[in-house]
Amino acid sequence: MSITPYRIFFTAALLFVGGLNIFGQIQTDAFNVMDENDPMNQTFNPHRNDTTNQHKEIPIGLKVWTVDRKFGDIIQAEVDTMPHLFPQSTLSMGRYGQFNTIGSNYTARQNRIFMDRKEKSQFMFLDVYEQIHKQHDEWHFTNTLSPITNLTYDNCGDKQNGEDHLDAKFAVNAGKRLGFGFDLDYAYARGYYQNQSVSHFGATLWTSYLGDQYQLHAKFSTFHEKATENGGINDDNYITHPELTSQSFQANEIPVILQSNWNRNDNKQIFLTHRYALGFYKKVKMTEDEIKARKFAEQSAKDNAPKTDEANKEDEPQPAPSVPNGPRIKVTSQAMADSLMAAEAALLKDSTEEYMKMEFVPVTSFIHTLDLGDYERSYLAYDVPASYYLDTYYDAYDHYFGDSICDLTSHFSMKNTLAIALLEGFNKYVPAGLKVFASHETRRFRLPTVESNGVATMQRYNEYTVSIGGQIRKAQGHTLHYNLMAETWLIGEDAGQMCLDVNADLNFPLFNDTVRLMAKGYMHRLNPTFYERRYHSKHFWWDNNLDKETRTRIEGTFAYEKTNTSLRVAVEEIQNYTYYGMSYTRANNQNTLLTAGVRQHGGNIHLMTAQLDQKARLGILHWDNILTYQSSSNKDVLPLPTLNVFSNLYLDFMIAKVLKVELGGSATWFTTYKAPEFCAPLNQFAVQENGATSVEIGNFPFIDIYANLHLKHARFFLLMQNVGADSFRRQYFLTPHYPMNASVLHFGISWNFFN
Repeated sequence: MSITPYRIFFTAALLFVGGLNIFGQIQTDAFNVMDENDPMNQTFNPHRNDTTNQHKEIPIGLKVWTVDRKFGDIIQAEVDTMPHLFPQSTLSMGRYGQFNTIGSNYTARQNRIFMDRKEKSQFMFLDVYEQIHKQHDEWHFTNTLSPITNLTYDNCGDKQNGEDHLDAKFAVNAGKRLGFGFDLDYAYARGYYQNQSVSHFGATLWTSYLGDQYQLHAKFSTFHEKATENGGINDDNYITHPELTSQSFQANEIPVILQSNWNRNDNKQIFLTHRYALGFYKKVKMTEDEIKARKFAEQSAKDNAPKTDEANKEDEPQPAPSVPNGPRIKVTSQAMADSLMAAEAALLKDSTEEYMKMEFVPVTSFIHTLDLGDYERSYLAYDVPASYYLDTYYDAYDHYFGDSICDLTSHFSMKNTLAIALLEGFNKYVPAGLKVFASHETRRFRLPTVESNGVATMQRYNEYTVSIGGQIRKAQGHTLHYNLMAETWLIGEDAGQMCLDVNADLNFPLFNDTVRLMAKGYMHRLNPTFYERRYHSKHFWWDNNLDKETRTRIEGTFAYEKTNTSLRVAVEEIQNYTYYGMSYTRANNQNTLLTAGVRQHGGNIHLMTAQLDQKARLGILHWDNILTYQSSSNKDVLPLPTLNVFSNLYLDFMIAKVLKVELGGSATWFTTYKAPEFCAPLNQFAVQENGATSVEIGNFPFIDIYANLHLKHARFFLLMQNVGADSFRRQYFLTPHYPMNASVLHFGISWNFFN
């Protein structure tokens, strides 16, 4: 009987679940509680006989939040420990399979759902690595009663072609106001196809201080990314029709276009936002978490207090004092009842006052935000096929590299924002908060330029911008929330830019549940980024005079919690749409005469998107579906799949009341379309401009089956990715000429430690 990946998967899953079932039955005690009488736990402990330290619960009290990138406003968030869809979240296709990617995890990717794509940054080369990079307003700051360490690890494959990802987070508080921590993230994929390895290393340090009048959030991060580029396989038939090829190949033997080509990025970022507030204090009741923390601290202090002989004597019952020659007091049952009621009232009064606190109510805040970034990018190539590029703009770079390619560029930016805020909630007659702000940004770029002798040297380009704006925001309350922000650029490179953003949500009860209506809209008139206007390299060169791009969108969402249904509809119009395009010719299974650059469509493009999110349940059986419809009025300029489907069918149940299990499969499918190709020398997805030789991808189900488990503070999974690779039409491409990995077994674990 042959051993197939499917047999390995199901056998491992069976053993995994069975072993955890036994483990779950054994571990019936609370987390972080050990049996001191168990010989396995009798390690050296000087306080081993101290009963006050036994079975003590460690308080967690974990809260996380993000901060607004412009003002530093705190936005409550959920702790990233949810087990649901944990396996899918580790894949480059995304939690809902919505990304196009070029193969392995941690490689470049682009969202197929256009309305979910992020706006382009000034340093375009990092935009495709959003699986690794978190924006400042996506970072989770932490407040915890106990230090927390999270270790997350996932991998697949072996030493020749596998993937490994290790992420270590640590957070601790020094008192209730000051918190700090770090994050170390390392992702490495060797690649199942030739010349496809990627390596990303990132380190982040952060701190926060939440005082009554002064608040601060700061973050420093540094990243190094290296990706080997293979340009795609040179014949799709190796995947789609292997019977048509003269010989069969393993995945790592399939010929590819490029050899010895690399994209490298190094960047450092500093983010600081802080504020000083003027206001007043008022007495309010503590929250449940605060009361629990107070009781825990009081009990700990009582348990750890040394007992003296005098204290022990005081604890002994004392005889009632006698009063010589005093009047005899007759104690009646009514008097005793009155005394007990009075004592109880006094105790209630004391406990009520004990768990009250003085809370600071800010009225006016003065805000400063600093956003600083230093970025470097290089594209290196030591072996280029003959006639691969259409144009060559210089033959050497500082006389060192000769025929090889060493495209270099760097970018430095520093943005300061000053704001004055009249905060919401300090008075019942002030229903919303108001902010006014001004920003100044300095940008510096370095690109090669060609001297008269034909040799390239680096040239610096400086830009600056000044903008002003305001915000009206209502975030408190349960029924109505809204946020209106406007910003315009006055002087500098981006003079004439304008951004207007509006969003609101209305919540009201209906049939013993809550209906939520959300509306969002914006009008952005933006100057194309620096690299869209100007880019110089050995084989790509442009200095464009581009018009400002204008985007107008109206979006609405209807959500009804009782039926777990939400409907999202958006209409958008884009004028002067700016994008990347590329073309080449195909000869003898090789790309030749490659050219690429920035294009701008002078007309209007109309987009319409409708997305239905429906979660159905029957007992332990769950079926979650996300259906997205997209319509683009110009598919040659902005190609999108008409229909995109994500479906997740699984069983959700408990074992031994401690082990949560999700056992099922998820699938992603979308209609065929001319998806953008990946242009490795630019590290960008670019629209196909090959005319009749353009290719389509889609109409293939990407199916994963998984066992996803959660035990106390640990999450772990087994997932078999792309189980239908050898079935159906074998069209498992998410980017033209870049096949996805065939059936691959993934394993992952994430464990929280509180101490």
